[in-house]
Amino acid sequence: MRMNFVNALQVRQVIHGARNDVHLTMVGGDSSPATGVDVAAAQVVAADGVRVRVYVPEARRGTDGLPEAELTQLARAGAEICTTLNELPRMTVVDGSILLFACDRTDYGNGAVIGRDLPFIPLLVNFLQAESGRPDPDTERHAASPRQPSPLDREVLRQLIAGVKDESAAREMGLALRTYRRAVARVMTLLDARSRFQAGYMAAKHDWL
Repeated sequence: MRMNFVNALQVRQVIHGARNDVHLTMVGGDSSPATGVDVAAAQVVAADGVRVRVYVPEARRGTDGLPEAELTQLARAGAEICTTLNELPRMTVVDGSILLFACDRTDYGNGAVIGRDLPFIPLLVNFLQAESGRPDPDTERHAASPRQPSPLDREVLRQLIAGVKDESAAREMGLALRTYRRAVARVMTLLDARSRFQAGYMAAKHDWL
């Protein structure tokens, strides 16, 4: 069983590489959890359609370390907020096969220990899900409710309406082609559009541009 050290930037990169799901725990300390590299990266992949579950200890919810407003913001980005009975160490599981374990108890400021394809990772995910049960109804409602387009969504819509090819649009926006196309798909889902042309029309109708 081999584990290595990664810095905070590498933690962000590992989470950005998620394809299916991300599970992360939040402890709630003196600093705002929304500033953590794990939380920021999870918001990005949640907006791209990756399933994100955030586990927060019941005793810390609503405190200065875990204010409800920031948890609601995470939910609106697409994350599922789950409450746990016990406080867990700061860690992240990516795609059920990569474990990031914060060197500090509350954040990734001093990096993390990373392990890949460890035999106990699936058991750890099962434990997190059993510990928390279903996502909170309030945050489920926020995640499912219609939201206003983000600056990225608006820029994608502008590219679509201008008829810019995907490759050129992705390059202009500084995105990978795969990321750009996922953003297009997300915008179409938000608008319930069946074509890119219809997405442009509906965006104009909703005054999104």
